[in-house]
Amino acid sequence: MEDTPMVFSVEDLEDFEESPGTYNVDEDFSDLLQGSYKSEKEAYEKYCHYAHTHGFSVRKEHHSYWPGTRKVKSKDFVCSKAGFKKAKELNPNTKYRKSCTRTGCPAMVSFAVTQEGIWTVKRSIESHNHELAKPDDQHLLRSSRHITDESASVLKSMSDAGISTVNAFTYLSEEVGGVENLGFTKRDAYNYLQKERRAKIENGDTYSLIQLFKERVAADNMFAWDVQLDEQERLMNFFWADGLARIDYDCFGDVIIFDTSYRLNKYNLACAPIVGVNNHWQNIILGIAFLSDETIESFTWLFTTFLRIMDNKHPITIFTDQDQAMARAIETTLPNTRHRLCQWHIYKKAPSKVWCFNSTNKVKNLFHTCFSKCDSEEEFETAWNAMMKEGNLQNHQWLNDLYKIRSKWSTAFNKNCFNLGILSTQRSESTNHVCHGISKPTSSITECFLGLEKMMKTWRRNEKDEDFKCSQSEIQPYIKSSSILKQAALFYSRKLYSFFEEEFLQGVGGLCIEYSSSDLTMFYVKSIDKCPDSKIWTVLFNSSQGTIQCSCAKFEMMGILCSHCMRVLRQLDIVNIPEKYFLPRWSARARKDLYAGRKITNLSNSSCLSVEVPGNLKIRNYVCRFAYKISTEAQGNAEAEQCMLDGMTSMARNVQLILDGKKINNTNPVCGRKNIKDPAKCRPKGISNARLKDHWEKKKKKKIKNTDFTAPTSIQFTPESNGSQSSFM
Repeated sequence: MEDTPMVFSVEDLEDFEESPGTYNVDEDFSDLLQGSYKSEKEAYEKYCHYAHTHGFSVRKEHHSYWPGTRKVKSKDFVCSKAGFKKAKELNPNTKYRKSCTRTGCPAMVSFAVTQEGIWTVKRSIESHNHELAKPDDQHLLRSSRHITDESASVLKSMSDAGISTVNAFTYLSEEVGGVENLGFTKRDAYNYLQKERRAKIENGDTYSLIQLFKERVAADNMFAWDVQLDEQERLMNFFWADGLARIDYDCFGDVIIFDTSYRLNKYNLACAPIVGVNNHWQNIILGIAFLSDETIESFTWLFTTFLRIMDNKHPITIFTDQDQAMARAIETTLPNTRHRLCQWHIYKKAPSKVWCFNSTNKVKNLFHTCFSKCDSEEEFETAWNAMMKEGNLQNHQWLNDLYKIRSKWSTAFNKNCFNLGILSTQRSESTNHVCHGISKPTSSITECFLGLEKMMKTWRRNEKDEDFKCSQSEIQPYIKSSSILKQAALFYSRKLYSFFEEEFLQGVGGLCIEYSSSDLTMFYVKSIDKCPDSKIWTVLFNSSQGTIQCSCAKFEMMGILCSHCMRVLRQLDIVNIPEKYFLPRWSARARKDLYAGRKITNLSNSSCLSVEVPGNLKIRNYVCRFAYKISTEAQGNAEAEQCMLDGMTSMARNVQLILDGKKINNTNPVCGRKNIKDPAKCRPKGISNARLKDHWEKKKKKKIKNTDFTAPTSIQFTPESNGSQSSFM
């Protein structure tokens, strides 16, 4: 027989005496009944405190209002097991059905509230009809679970850092000595983080994304973005580039890699990063786009937007895959840019397209020779014809189509175009690996945007670390007595110096002069190995004009002298290389050299190697970016910031004097202005998951990396005799 619930009023407590067989009122419960409270929160917390110490959870129930007002007149707090849920028809196809937790428990407290807002207990029932939670399980009671501000901050920070929710929860539980002391469960942690994500896009994905862009513009006045909408005013494509990316494009925008192999699942948006290479041979992001489709119209919009944001400065070379829509868009929007195709993608298709590719090694080797081993178009034609004849492939449609676009993938047709010696879009695809870690099936576009920003910050931090190493340490040449290596060590970044030194050592120790003309204007260089089919390179030297040119064209393509030229320079006892052979984009101080207005001598016969300097840039754009760079470096240092502001004040005064037709005594080279506005608080859009192409080319790339760096065309030296040695000035 069930116990009859005990009901008490406040008046009854005055006459209540404990005697054998009567119900004992808990001391905490007695305090609850006798107390008065100033707010609902205070009354609720008092009952929850009692409930949690006794092993049950609390739920808010019925309430009433004072007539004609929204003021609470009464409110009931009940045990979480009070009442019963409505019965639902069972569906056999339902995979998961919730367990029933209600038992009709009578335990409750009813509060009366005066019009002044004072809460007092008017009715209560203390007994329960179910088993109460044990002390070790009381942290599982729903009303006792609460994520404190400190725990919430740690959860959010660890989640933003890429740490999984379960690992963050484990860390917090270990910090307090166990899950039972934490105050919330693992599910609560997941729910909290999901709620935070939803809050970021509460006004809609597109609206939130645009608001986030506006925040960036307020903090960075060189931040640029654009969106494209369809006929229904829905977001189709968007692109952004921050101030540092635009400065990077000024310095290192000669060669870009573009790939769209990474795709977001929810909206099926393709992530399309535009990647460059800095003076440390590191990847840099020059801009990022998200495209709804890979059509000519979308690519045309992207490249047009990119050029507009980058002040219509065209890159020298762009590397992509074999996407036809992309190729058509590049022809229209980038007519002054050399379009190159990724060799790896083509080479990967060959086994499935050419029946004898794997069975006949000679065909395979000749195919590879056509890609990157030919120094001239004639060599390419010879190797191609030999391959077609060897495999009886004259009527092969895929190869014939590939031959028609040979200028886009064979290095033999690109010896006069600066391309960093790159052969594939691997650098862009390596960015996709990073995207894969950022994006999740439930990620919004806002989260992808913020994740990509973090990736860019990490890359830029790595770049700053390398800048620091270059400024704080000196490169030690392998041959300490070599004046050429000393000269290179003072100029190049550490990574580029290693490339240069490798070419130098190969030239001095691994090559020999096969033949030289009597007037020392032509040299035939070959490997020191006595192979009968050893390749011979032709090096032309003109002492009067100070030019040296190799048939491999490494300098024209990458901007550093090749080993064949090094061997000729050694043969002629030349101890110094002229400054024009040290391309400023490879300098350890590349950005400073450009934005300090350093005079750069362009190669007369190699216009593709000309570097845009202030005189060739729009003055307003140059001044703005110069000032932006200085302000970014000065930020955080009070003395540097004040120096910059003083310089700008002096500069403004001097500019006004010039405009008024008056003379000035001196000018300050630091100029520009950075307007900082209050950021607009809002949130962004989307959801993501990734599809990545499989690529095994990394190891292969490393093996052939040295042979991929091809060379340049013509150069000017001014040799001066110094005893038996010459020095180029």
